[in-house]
Amino acid sequence: MSSLLLTQGTVTVSVPANESIAVFCQGSCVVSRLVGFPNYPAQQTVLGTVNNGQTVFGPYTSGADIVIDASGGVQVLYEVGVSPQVQQQRLLAPVQVAPGTLNATGTLTAALCLGGIVTSSTAAGVVATLDTGAVMELASQFAVNDSFDWAVINTGPNTFTVTAAASGHTVVGAGAVATGTSGQFRTRKSATDTFVTYRLG
Repeated sequence: MSSLLLTQGTVTVSVPANESIAVFCQGSCVVSRLVGFPNYPAQQTVLGTVNNGQTVFGPYTSGADIVIDASGGVQVLYEVGVSPQVQQQRLLAPVQVAPGTLNATGTLTAALCLGGIVTSSTAAGVVATLDTGAVMELASQFAVNDSFDWAVINTGPNTFTVTAAASGHTVVGAGAVATGTSGQFRTRKSATDTFVTYRLG
């Protein structure tokens, strides 16, 4: 899913309009943006330094050319999308962003799932509809058979139910997460604009 930049290298990444770029490293790397002026060579404006974790830059309304400098001596992973998350960070380091929350019947968005943990504590039962395959496709950079794991923790007194999207995203296995329990899921891209979410536990 994510692209890898080896140590002591730089890369320029074109970020499409209205999308962002997530950059992850276990050391330090510098992220800049190419800016241009008429009749002048391209210049770089430093956006920030990523230190021992992930930082998301954007979104960029008109798109942007982003330069990542891995001269800090560590490998860098990056990913582009509407709500990008570098999934490999969970394998490389114990990083967990703040869990998302869904306390009302509605859309279980790609951003919530990519965050790794979704919590629910409402008194009402929640029916959580997954994003469509087309929306999932835009959320990050997925190749066919790429997958990511995520979980639901339901502390409310009623069931939290993960359901299929209107199109392009199906559920295999039980989607219901009973009160006081958690459910583990794996979402996989099976074809263009097509995703399957499997209940693992």
